[in-house]
Amino acid sequence: MKSIIPGILFLALPATAFGGGSAITLTQSWSGTLAIPDNSGVGASNTVTITAPILDRIESVTVAIELEGGWNGDLYAYLVHDGTLAILLNRPGRTALDDLGSGSANLIALFDDLAAGDVHMLLPGSGNATGTWQPDGRNIDPLLALDTTPRTKMLDGFTNANPNGDWTLFIADQNPGDTATLKSWTLSVTAVPETSTAMLGGMVALLALRRRRG
Repeated sequence: MKSIIPGILFLALPATAFGGGSAITLTQSWSGTLAIPDNSGVGASNTVTITAPILDRIESVTVAIELEGGWNGDLYAYLVHDGTLAILLNRPGRTALDDLGSGSANLIALFDDLAAGDVHMLLPGSGNATGTWQPDGRNIDPLLALDTTPRTKMLDGFTNANPNGDWTLFIADQNPGDTATLKSWTLSVTAVPETSTAMLGGMVALLALRRRRG
């Protein structure tokens, strides 16, 4: 029988060689009826909580929301976690020549930094709005947001942060008429385990392999 020396085996090969550092996707959802106050910066918010102590570093985040009714060009929405902000909507469709923005309604959207295009530019001007888009990202007063405003608050701002804790979705309607209601939203966070947890997983896998070969 070959002897097993944990210290030497532990250092011989990184834990990731055994999948110890594999990313895990966590999903939290809410559904119900949350009215968005019309023409008010007070807005409405909803919070979900992630509790996964073994995970400590975010790789990516996506957000899906479903809104009923409304005038999408009125909307300002962001996701916040541990002091970091990502702007999902900021008066989409609004330009220097169009103060009202997109006249579409019933927004069903997935926000993903890797999507094909900017929601501010691609939301339809009328009818219903359904699709996958990049977040708006324009970190400016909604009364001033335009298509030309720089995009500085995307979902990649959460990269490398700890996923644990509260995640809050905030939505406000910034113009009168055509009220919207939040029906559901889903947060998906892909993260990796703590370094110590991943290393321990690799060591255990290696020890088991050595025992089988002994």
